[in-house]
Amino acid sequence: MLNEYSENMLESARRLCQQIGHTYIDVIVDQCSVDYSIIPALSGFSPEIKWQSLYKGLPEEIYPEDAPLLVRVMFDDLQQWNWLQALAKEMSSTAPLLFICSPWTLSGLGKWLTEIVNARQEGREGVFRFWDTRIFSYLFTDILSAEQQAQLKRPVIGWGWQDRDGQSVWLTGSGKIPKRDECAEQVDFSDKQYEKLMCLCDAKRFIDQKLLMTTMFASKEAEFRACFEGMVSATQAGVLFDDKRDAWVIDYLTRLHAGI
Repeated sequence: MLNEYSENMLESARRLCQQIGHTYIDVIVDQCSVDYSIIPALSGFSPEIKWQSLYKGLPEEIYPEDAPLLVRVMFDDLQQWNWLQALAKEMSSTAPLLFICSPWTLSGLGKWLTEIVNARQEGREGVFRFWDTRIFSYLFTDILSAEQQAQLKRPVIGWGWQDRDGQSVWLTGSGKIPKRDECAEQVDFSDKQYEKLMCLCDAKRFIDQKLLMTTMFASKEAEFRACFEGMVSATQAGVLFDDKRDAWVIDYLTRLHAGI
């Protein structure tokens, strides 16, 4: 079923890009979610597949095998398209690809996104893993300010991904041609924003433990949303340790399910 959903996502991405006259689709590949680096495979195409590391120029650049890669795949190149199909199917259950429909050059798009990757919190710089499709929608509904959201929307006509239930999701962007020497503003997270990001991580950890009855929620997305809100509630109540937070969320969800 996941393979079928991945195929639908790919076709949806191709149709959108073709409608605006593009012969390519850009994707971000999270290499940390596979057991190998895809960089060697990218060098085996003729004509070559164009790609760029989103760690370029950052301290993390010394770990190329872990870097998120921005890859541009041509629709009319059967070898490239077949490779993308196989990769999307392989990653559908671990870290679904993040698709980008953008009129920008690959180098310009890569530079802009790298500037967003290099975020800051309390004066310290670090990697902002915005490309994680399991939390991507929450950046726009719960985490980022309007100005920060605009930075992610600026270079794209649309962001696309496959959600936890295997459904295709698209988020409309701006996609305006960049001004000369235009740079993205560095994302500077407030303490509250950072706490909510940690709640997303805690929700993923909580669900992985399989502490809940699978019949409690109509969908995986509904389950994650409820667990995230439970973790936010725990944070607001000052509950800090994992075991206490888990117990808090179980009680929160039990009450939610019972309509209390």
